[in-house]
This record gives sequence, C-alpha cells and structure tokens, in this order.
Amino acid sequence: MQLTSIQLSKVQEILDYYNPEKKVICEFKAPTGSGKTLMASYFISAMINNNSDDKFIFVIATPSSSSLPAFFEQKLNKYKVDLPFSKFDVEYIQSPSSAKADKTEAIQKILPEINKVYIFGKASFGKGRILSEYKIIDDFVISAVDKGYKLIYIRDEAHIGGEKKDNSEEAQNFENLMTSKASFVLKMTATPDFKNPQTKKIVLKESTLNNPLLNDGKFLLKTHPVSLLNKNLEDTELLEDAIKNFKKIKQEYAKLNIGIRPAMLIQVDNDSATDKIKSQLFNEALESIKKKLTSSGLAWVQYFGNNDKDSNRVYKNNFTLDDITENNNEIDVVIFKIGPATGWDIPRACMIVQLRNVSSSNLNIQTIGRIKRNPYPNLERPNNEVITDNYYIYSNTKEEDNDLMLYNYQVRQKFENETFLSIDIANKKDLSGANLQPNFIKLFKDFLSDYKHIIHQQVNEAFVDDGEKYVKILNSANGKHIYSTVTNPFIFLRDYQRLIAANRYIYGIIKATVEDFATKEKLQKEFVFTILLDNYKKDILDIISKTRICNPTYKITEQQYDPKSYVEVFSERQEREEKVSKRDYLFDINGDDTVNGNRQPLDSDPEKVVFDKIYDFSDDSDMVKLWAKNQPTSNIFGEYLDDVNNVRHSYFDFIIKFKNDFYLYVEVKGDPDIDEEKTALLKKAYADYFESNDRDLFSPKLAIAVFQVNKKGNIKFQTFYDKHAIKEELNNMSVDQLLNKLSSLEIK
Repeated sequence: MQLTSIQLSKVQEILDYYNPEKKVICEFKAPTGSGKTLMASYFISAMINNNSDDKFIFVIATPSSSSLPAFFEQKLNKYKVDLPFSKFDVEYIQSPSSAKADKTEAIQKILPEINKVYIFGKASFGKGRILSEYKIIDDFVISAVDKGYKLIYIRDEAHIGGEKKDNSEEAQNFENLMTSKASFVLKMTATPDFKNPQTKKIVLKESTLNNPLLNDGKFLLKTHPVSLLNKNLEDTELLEDAIKNFKKIKQEYAKLNIGIRPAMLIQVDNDSATDKIKSQLFNEALESIKKKLTSSGLAWVQYFGNNDKDSNRVYKNNFTLDDITENNNEIDVVIFKIGPATGWDIPRACMIVQLRNVSSSNLNIQTIGRIKRNPYPNLERPNNEVITDNYYIYSNTKEEDNDLMLYNYQVRQKFENETFLSIDIANKKDLSGANLQPNFIKLFKDFLSDYKHIIHQQVNEAFVDDGEKYVKILNSANGKHIYSTVTNPFIFLRDYQRLIAANRYIYGIIKATVEDFATKEKLQKEFVFTILLDNYKKDILDIISKTRICNPTYKITEQQYDPKSYVEVFSERQEREEKVSKRDYLFDINGDDTVNGNRQPLDSDPEKVVFDKIYDFSDDSDMVKLWAKNQPTSNIFGEYLDDVNNVRHSYFDFIIKFKNDFYLYVEVKGDPDIDEEKTALLKKAYADYFESNDRDLFSPKLAIAVFQVNKKGNIKFQTFYDKHAIKEELNNMSVDQLLNKLSSLEIK
C-alpha cells in the first residue's frame, strides 16, 4: 500500500510539528475513507525512521469496545511491510473483567518495548477492567517514561468520547494520563477545536483528496451522492425502490468489465433485550427483509458478529468479513450491526439502506463513509457518467435522527438551455503514441555533460562508505533538512524500485543514456538514477517538453451544464456557507432546513473571498447573465497534459457568463499555494489554449483567470485570453476592472 501525494503531504505536515524538546498536540481531520489508518501507519514508521536515536513507544486508543482495535492491529501489520521502517511490533492489548479475574494468579504487567505499538480499545480502560482497576496502564506508562521512552499517543476518532463527552471516570483518567505523559499527541478527529490556539491543526478536505491534480490522478472517494430520504415511505416501499435501482447499478458495473461487483449495505440496530414485543417486531421485520431480498434474486449475508451470522447461500454462516469484502465476491447485500462491523471496510459497497423498523442509529458521515470508498481509484472520470463515482443513500428515518446535511443543487429552469464552453484535446490518440525528436538524446547528453561534476559530487555525498550507506533527505522543517541513513541494501532497493515505478515515463526515455553515462563515469547506475530523479526531474521534463514531436491541439465543446441536479453531503454545518444565491445564480440550492436554503457551501477561505467578489459585482453591475461555483463532476472543464504526457482535467472553480455572452472561468488558489508545480502546469495549459494554431478557437468568447488569495483576503491574478482579440493588458487591471472589461466587450 502506497500513500498518494496528498496523503504523504499531510503526514509530512504532522511530522514537521514533532519537537523533541517539548510536547505538541496535533488535531488531524480527514474524510471517512481517506486512508487515516494508512497515514497513521506511515507516521509511526517515519517517526522511528527520522529519529533513530530516540526510544519510542506508541499508544493508539480507539473509542470502540468492539472489533475496531483488532481491525486497527490487522491493518497496521498489513501496511507496515511497505513502510520506510517496518521493524516494529504491534499488539492489541485486551483487558479481562476484574470481577472474573482469578485473584490467585499474578496479574500480567505491560512491559515497554522500543518502537512497539500498543493498541487499546475503550473497554480496556473502562470501569471494572483489570488494566484500569489495578493501575496496570498507569504503571506501564510511568515506567516507560522513567526509562527514557518517548510516548507518542494517537487518539483515533477523538471526537467520540474523550475529554468532555465521556462520562467514564476511568476513560477520563486514561486520557489525562496519556496526554500528560506523551511527548507528542495526534488526535484524529472529525471536529478539531479551531478556537484552541494551543493545538496544531492539519485538515485534509474531501475536495483536495479527490483532486487529480494533487493526488496522482487517483480518486479515493466517490463524489456523487444519490439520495432518497423520505420519512413518509414505509420500509417495504423504500426497500423495493432500493432493490430496483441496485439491480440497474449491477448491470452498469458489469458493462465496465473491471471485476467489481457492487454491494448494498443494510444497517440495523440491536433488537431489544428487555422488551419482548420490540424484539419480536425487530425479528419479524428482519425476516421480511431477508425474504424480500431472496425473492428478488439477491445474495445476502447477515453479520451481527462472528457468532451470529447467516446467509441465503449454501455455506450459510461459514464466511468472514474479509471474504465478502473482495471486489468480485458474489454477495449482493450485507445486513450488519454497526458495533460488530466497526472498522470494517468494503470499498465495493455503493448503497446504504436504513429502514425505520430495524434501525434507530443516526445516519451520519461515518455510516456514509462505508459506501464512499472508491474500489477503482484509477478509473478516469471525465464527467459524471461513470457509475463507480455514485453512492446511494436510502433512509426513511426522521430528519432529526440524521447527523447529515444535504444540499440539493438543481440548474434553474430558466438556465437549462444556456450553454458553456469546455476545452478538449483534439488529438489524444496522436499524443498517446507521440515520440520525441531525435535531438532529445543530444540535449540530454549535453545536460549530463554539463552537470557531470555536480552529479559525481552528489552521488558521493549521498552514497557513502563505497555505497554501503545511503544518506537521504527525509523532509525539510523550518529551513533545515532532516536526513536518514539507510544501511540495509534491501531497503534501498525497495525505495529505488518505488522511485522508478513512480517515474516510469521518464525512466523509459532516459534509461539507455543514463546507463551509458554511469558506465563511462564509473558510477553505480542506481545511484545516478536516484540523484537524477530526486534532484533533476524538472530539468529532464523541460528537455522532454521541448523535443516532443506532437503537441496538443484543442477544440471547444459548447454544451448545456450537466449534471442538471447534484447532491452534496456534509457531516456538520459548513463554517463558510455563503449568502443567499442571487437571481443570476445557476443553481437553486435546497438545504435540509430553511436556514440552509439557497446557501452555497464553500471549501476554503480563498473561495469565500472570490465568491464574495463575484457576488458583489453581480449585485452592483447587472452585467452577469449567470454564474456559479462549478461542481467537480460537471462537464465544464479544460483538458491538459501533465508533465508525463497524461491527459488530465481541470474543473474550474467558478464559471461566469456575462450578458454579452463572454465567459470567464476562475481557478482559485491560496497564497502561498499548496502545490506550485501543479499550478504551473495549469497555467502552462491555459496559455497553450490561447496560443493554439487556430486563433479563432476562443475569440472572443473566453478568458481564464487564476486568482491567488492570501490570508488577508487580497487577490492577485493572472489571466489568459486571446490577445489578438482583446488588445488591453488584462493583467494590469484590478479584479473589478477585469470584470467590468470582460462584461462590456462587444462580441462580434
């Protein structure tokens, strides 16, 4: 398992906060399904690898007394083989009840071991448990600190229980002990305390996670929710509708021929242990569900724990959660209880069904997270037509029982026939087989010759003791490099293979030339490739770009906005909900209640600044026909080539159509920028659009602007446009002047 670029950057943010001289508390917020356990695993590995002189112990506490701690242990052991440092042990510590303990036997202590990871479930430090009653956890932590170990405390799902919400005195004591003795605290939480200046905040947004520009072209989460939330429907009606649509979904998946069988999840609660009537009604409703699924030809399993399983398949209860998780498993429907299945992942699941008569749990973001994971993250998604991008929410529970906020977008009827421009690469097929000009080899050889002495120097600095040790820069913090020395050749070769795999395109082009260079200069070829791909990738890409035989040509597609309707799901009230949308806003937006009606949720402070600017201009000038925050699954995007010749899509953040039928598309960035290299790629593509051989391509229809917003709310921008059609220098204007100018152009 490998981290994507954005996952790695967030782990790096956390690592940069570690200070061996003082305690630091970090709060990390990331969407359900974003790979938090994998990121936590990498954090542990990197902490050990980066600080080889320190003695660490890691304590992970989960809020659940069910199988979540066991799943955490299982995942850590699975992930660690691919981590920078993997020689650490993981143990899930379970505590028996003090009432049942044999008092005649010695009670086992927990002994600190260097770099070991200890996982505790909530029950381990609860009331009536040996670990808390006999102060075994206290002795373990205090002993470890006294012996010079640095305690790294990781609190999973910190918003559940914890300091203020947990009434258990034992849990409170555990939390206080860990926080007071730890050298570093990492709280993985859905609700960071932004008002507390004492804690460091790291936030990974869903929009960032699913931005292919930032995340290696991968889509880790499904982005398009389809919901049917109707408290007036009976269970049978809702289930019938869900089954009908699920069968259609199965057919669509089958057409893709990607080896993925979708799954429907039906979440139920425990039946009453004290009320016999409620228990009987629960069991009758459950049997009715099973009969309906069977008569509809769907294969189902019931999982209420390892000792309470059933299925309509011949193997009945002879299955595991791992079995039904596999992408090609035959099971269509999983009926489960939230407790026993906590921490379980099934990416092929695309539909969640909650029925009033068998479920009273809240429909929350953790529940929805079970169906948002994308089983096929490398599937290219040029628009919203790919079935694997959809997730389906069916519930007839009361709105007040749901923790979700849904925003339903609908293109206003008066704008349904309005068209927008999208930009396609016309010669994709030619580009996919494009070769480099013969002079590439000469230019690259000249580059190697010019940098020969520097490459020798850098090889000698990085590979010391005749190449037996490899000194590499792990990361940079506060202007200083943090180094690590690799002495195990197998670890170097593993990292080397990853480097080559991540740069396959470049490696294939330069392989023969570099091998000749290494032989001539009497250098180990692996050392040369490492230095070139780590330090000179941009220079090599520049030479490739200059010598590419086939360059992209572009065409305009004019079309109505699609999809006409769209749903966004949030787990909490958006902090940046904007003004009530205007008469010229593209969408009607209906929230869950009157407070949220026709208000536009935004992703960031820079977006808020830009939204306000466009809103105010529209209000004052009466020159805007329509505008909107563009949806990331719409058909309004620009195609471009990334640095290794792959076709990518840029979904513009804001789209404006003035009354003169001129378009302005706005890309919003922060200042400082989260990824300057990607922004540079976009700017290059936007410039290429208007330097096309066909000068009438956009003229005079479109301009594209990159707005960069700093923390004070000031905007600086760069605009790309046809300078043959528009003679003024737009980049010398203010934002208001730019909007005024484009809205007043005479379109011929």
